[in-house]
Amino acid sequence: MADLEALTRIEPKSGTESSVMAIPGQYSWRYALPPNKVLKLGSEQKECDWAVPEDRMISRFHATVEWTGAVLVVTRRGVILPDYPNKPGNQIWFHNKPVEKCLVKAGEWFVIGQTRFTLRGEADSEPDAPVDATIVQRQEERSRAELENVAFTNPGVLLKAMEQLPAYLKVVASEPALFKQMLKVAVAALPKADAAAIVRIPPDCPIGDLRITVVEQNVRNPHSGTAGEFLPSRKLVRRVVCQQRKSCLHVWSTDPSDFTAAGSGSDHNLTLGVMHHQGATPWAICTPFQDGSQHALYVSGRLLSRSTIDAKPDAAHLTEYQKFVEILVGLLESTRRTLRLARQVSVTKEAWPSNLRKYLDDPEKLEALLKTPQEQDVTVLFCDLRGYSARAEEQGANLTEAWAEVQKALDTMSGAVTEKGGIVAGFRGDAVLGFWGWPEKHTDQIERAAKAGLRIYERLSGRMVQRRCGLGITHGRALAGRLGAHDLAVVDLYGPVVNLAFRLEEMTKAYGVGIVVSDEVAKKLQTADPMNRRWRLRGLGTVVPRGMKRPLSAFELSPTSEVTGSDSWVTSDNYETNLPVWDEAVAKFVAGDWPEANALLDDLFADDPAAKCFVRYMARTRGEPPADWKGAFTPRPPEE
Repeated sequence: MADLEALTRIEPKSGTESSVMAIPGQYSWRYALPPNKVLKLGSEQKECDWAVPEDRMISRFHATVEWTGAVLVVTRRGVILPDYPNKPGNQIWFHNKPVEKCLVKAGEWFVIGQTRFTLRGEADSEPDAPVDATIVQRQEERSRAELENVAFTNPGVLLKAMEQLPAYLKVVASEPALFKQMLKVAVAALPKADAAAIVRIPPDCPIGDLRITVVEQNVRNPHSGTAGEFLPSRKLVRRVVCQQRKSCLHVWSTDPSDFTAAGSGSDHNLTLGVMHHQGATPWAICTPFQDGSQHALYVSGRLLSRSTIDAKPDAAHLTEYQKFVEILVGLLESTRRTLRLARQVSVTKEAWPSNLRKYLDDPEKLEALLKTPQEQDVTVLFCDLRGYSARAEEQGANLTEAWAEVQKALDTMSGAVTEKGGIVAGFRGDAVLGFWGWPEKHTDQIERAAKAGLRIYERLSGRMVQRRCGLGITHGRALAGRLGAHDLAVVDLYGPVVNLAFRLEEMTKAYGVGIVVSDEVAKKLQTADPMNRRWRLRGLGTVVPRGMKRPLSAFELSPTSEVTGSDSWVTSDNYETNLPVWDEAVAKFVAGDWPEANALLDDLFADDPAAKCFVRYMARTRGEPPADWKGAFTPRPPEE
C-alpha cells in the first residue's frame, strides 16, 4: 500500500491578500492511493478527486495520478474542450526538470507550484517530535461527558468560527474535503494554536510501534520553534488513540534539565532550548474519534509568558480549547457518517435500474413499491449477443479485453431501454432484459419498446445484420417488482410473456432478421403508424415457440431505411410494392399450399434470409406439408 503526501508552503507577502486560500502557512495531506485508478489532481475540490485549494499556482484540474502497484504515473493535463481549452500554466517538476509525464517511485517526489507531492509507503511515518524528548509538566485527560460541563468564558471567537461551518460544509463531498474544512474552523476558532491536524494510527501497527500518519494539517505558524516543521507527538497520539480513548491535554517542559538522555545533545534539545529562552512552552490537545476509527484531531501551540517579570505562562484557555476540539470531533464523526451513508447510497444507486433511482429519495414510496410484486400488463424487450461465450473461452487469457467489447454492446442495449423510459431488469450473461409498464404505466409503452429496439438495431447494425445479435419484443401479463430469494431480491419480471420474449429472440437467428415481435405488439404498432413512417413490419407466419404449445403470429420489425450492411427489401423503396406479394406467399405457406408458396418465395425473395427459413422447412418434407399440418411451425436456424 502507498500514500501520496502533499505539502504546501505559502510564504507571507507584503500587502493584503483578498482570498482565504492565500493565507500564509503550511498545509498538507496524505491519502492512500487506490491501485489502478486514475485520480484527478488540481486546486478545485468540486472538479478533482484530490485538491490543493491553497496553492494558486495549481490549475483547477492540473494532472492525473495513477498508482500501478510499483510506480505512480503522473501526467499533466492536456486540452479538454470545452471545459479546459488551455493546458495548465505551470509545469510539473521532477528531478529538477519540467516534464509532461513522470514515473515516481517510493520516496521520490514531484512539484507543482508551491506544493511538493511525495510518494510514501505505509511504513513511513513522521519524524520524532521535539516534545517527545522531554517530560510532561501538565497532563489532563477528560471524557466527552466531562468536557460538556466546561463553560466558555469568551465564546464570541468560537461562535464566529462556527458561523462559517455551513459555508465550509457546503463544499464537502468527500472525507479529505471534510478534514480540510474542519481544520480551517479549528485554526480560526483557536487563535493561540499554531497548528491543527488529523492524525491516525496506521492499520495493523503493532503495540509498541510509535508510527503515526498525519492525514491532513493546517499550520498557522510553521516556524514556531519546531525546527521549521509541524511534528505531532507520537507518544501522545498513541496514548490517546490506542489506550485512554479520551481527550488529552499535554503541556511539556522546555527546561534543559528535563530533557531525556535520548534527546540530550540532539536537535530536540536545541529546538526546545530556543523556546525556553523565548519563554514559550509547547502544548498539544489530542482528541480521539469515538467512531471506532484510528483517527484523532491534534491541535498544538505555545504558552507565552505574560511579561518578563511574571514568567508563568497564561494557560487559562487550554481547557476551553480542549472542549472545543471535542465538539469538532463530534461534528467530524457525525459528518463522516453522513458522507459514508451518501457514498453507500451512491454505490447502491449504481446497482439499481436507472429509471428507478429517483425513488431512492422517497423511502416511503419506494418501500410501498417494493413491498409486494404486482401483476401488470408489461411490454418486454430481450436482446442477446451470440457467440460471446465461446469468444470468452477463446480469450481466457485476456478476459478484460474480451469483456470490454461485450460491455460496449450491453451499454448500447441498456441505454436504449433507459432512454425510452424502460426498466433494465438485469443482464442474463451477455443479454439484456428490459420492460415497460411498471412501476409507471404508459399508454404508449409498446411504441417505446419498438423505438428502443430500433435504436439498438441502428447502433448494433453490424451485429444485427450478421446474425450476431437478436431482439424479441412481447406484450402481456407478468408479475413485476422485487423478486428473488429473501437474501438476494432484485427488480425483475416473472411470467410466460418473459419466456416468449426469449423465444422470439431465438427466432431471429432462424429467420435471419434483427427483431421479431409478437402479434399483439405488431397490431399496436400498425395502428400507431399506419403509413409506415416510423417503422416497418412484415409477417413471419404462425409459429410455435420452442418449449411452448400455443401458436401465435410472429412479425419482423425493421427501420424505415437501410442500416450498415443491410440490403433487405423491407428497408428499401420497394417495401410497399413487395409486401403484398410477401404476405401472399406466407399465407399460402400457412394454408398448406407449399408449391405456390415455394414458387413465390423462390421467384421474388430468393436472397431473403426469412424466405430461406420457409424454404428450408418445406424442403424437410420434400415440399409437402405433413398430415397433421395446422399452419404453425417452429423455425429452425440453418445449422439445425
